[in-house]
Amino acid sequence: MKNITEQEARVILSERGHKNLATVTFPKNDVKDAHEHPFDVDLVVVSGNIKIVVADKEYNLTPGDDFQLGAGIQHSEFMGEDGVVLVSARPEITEN
Repeated sequence: MKNITEQEARVILSERGHKNLATVTFPKNDVKDAHEHPFDVDLVVVSGNIKIVVADKEYNLTPGDDFQLGAGIQHSEFMGEDGVVLVSARPEITEN
């Protein structure tokens, strides 16, 4: 398991060109049933762990791991015993 700070996670995502970043915390054993996002996902795990299931493939992420998922791809999320803290890129909101 790699140790990573929230600031280091923000630098990784910033270097990928993301400007709008958010730190997100999910409680232990939380479950997000099958859903999708209307935007691409790019995240870095800071602490705890999360299992993301896409179709029949599981991704078990721990601190320092990053994960990308395209918009509109259905997936489920399962938080571990310690919950999870991650930094995620958020879509830019533009005014019309």
